[in-house]
Amino acid sequence: MEQNKGKASRIQVETMDKTFPLEVTAEFVLPDYYSEISRLLWVRPTFLPPERFMGGGKAEFSGRVIYEVLYTGPDGALYGTSPEEGYAFSIPLEGFADMEGAQVFAAPVIDAVISRVTGPRKLSVRCRLHARGYGYAEKETEPRFTGIDEQAQLCRLGDTVCAGRVIGEGREEAELSDCIKTAENVRLICARGSVFLPEAVAASDEVRCRGELLLTLLLCREGEEDAVPFTLTQRIPFEKAIPLEGVCPHHHVCATGTVGKIDATVQEGEIAVCAQLALCAMAQCEEETVICRDVFLPGADAECRFTRQAVWQDGGCCNRNFSISAQSPLGDLGFGEDCEILDCVAEAEIAEKCQDGARFSLSGKLQCHLLCHRAGELCAQDAALPFRLFLESGGEKMDVDCRVASCRATISAGKLRADAELQLALRDERHTAVEMLREASFTPRESTPRAAIELYYPAPGERLWDVAKRYGIPPQVLGDANALDADAPAADDSLGGKKFLIIP
Repeated sequence: MEQNKGKASRIQVETMDKTFPLEVTAEFVLPDYYSEISRLLWVRPTFLPPERFMGGGKAEFSGRVIYEVLYTGPDGALYGTSPEEGYAFSIPLEGFADMEGAQVFAAPVIDAVISRVTGPRKLSVRCRLHARGYGYAEKETEPRFTGIDEQAQLCRLGDTVCAGRVIGEGREEAELSDCIKTAENVRLICARGSVFLPEAVAASDEVRCRGELLLTLLLCREGEEDAVPFTLTQRIPFEKAIPLEGVCPHHHVCATGTVGKIDATVQEGEIAVCAQLALCAMAQCEEETVICRDVFLPGADAECRFTRQAVWQDGGCCNRNFSISAQSPLGDLGFGEDCEILDCVAEAEIAEKCQDGARFSLSGKLQCHLLCHRAGELCAQDAALPFRLFLESGGEKMDVDCRVASCRATISAGKLRADAELQLALRDERHTAVEMLREASFTPRESTPRAAIELYYPAPGERLWDVAKRYGIPPQVLGDANALDADAPAADDSLGGKKFLIIP
């Protein structure tokens, strides 16, 4: 088919898809007015989305991490604190930093957290992480020609392919506040939050999100001996637009939310809460791009070089949410039924993605961190519970950001059961290989006399383009001489079943 001049002649190619190991360390000294640390129960880091800067042949990422520290003091009571630290890492760009439209994305994922008490109010934390870095850049599909002055004489075989395009990443900060009713004489141990985003919709230059902030307050009654901590939860709805230049209503989008700093003040009969949210959105689409399959110049010989280019295609991008129930026998987890579960914090790990019959499945584990009361003491217990989700479609290259919006754990009939809400941001892509002309060099051909009108008997499988190229005749001229439509000269039926052709 002839090239359509109105369509783009550039594609966005994937330049990188690698996983990089990382490590972040921190040292904390609690103020003197905090209780000393007798027993450290857990340290849970939350990494806020990083800012990125590209330069010097690498991409620099930096952001803030908030550590939720839970411990018991010398009096046996439960205490919490949430210190903040910075983090930074870099990814080498391996030569594509200067390519037009270069973009690179990455976010840290926690693999393990190792914490140690080094003094009465001192502790050290080491986080082992990994970051999947993936990048894209623009590539010109127009071939390079040499030995020719006027390209208007060229006969080109153009084709249209569907190619995916990442629009980019948008970010927006939000602040939500509320007052939560509670009993009097309570002490706030710690506050945490998660974001539930069931809806992310593309609009003009923005992604509109609707969701909820899920707040959990861990409290304890003051003045009661051996008071057992308890939790109080609150959902705060919100709607927010995340600016993202270039996004259009028909584009595919997904969004994620992370809760940063939470300020909570206990007043008489209520707790005033103010939470910082970091919202991120990704958008991608598919567009038609013109490539050149072949070319020839009447009266010239051509030396053509072809390339096989991997083209990525948009496989979809959306937000999904699931309610799951996962359970396991207590004996398999290493603790008995004498535990009273006071609080549960969980992360979801996706271990396997595969086609499961007509559906696509995601398998993983719900990593539960349990605050328990056992034999008059507070303790922390970890449990990994398997789960499986089913999607309508998916692929091996699907990128899955899976977060636990809420989780409730109970013990019954010798089993630990966790009921959780999962928030997924899904971004899928597929790849196909396309052969295209990369460059062509032309040299004048010596003319050879031939009859004014010549008949040619095409071989099986030959197309109008093949015959036109053989004789150096524009496909339109050859088509007009034989009453053939030359709009698609490379089509299998372009010769219309003719037994012979008139070569003008």
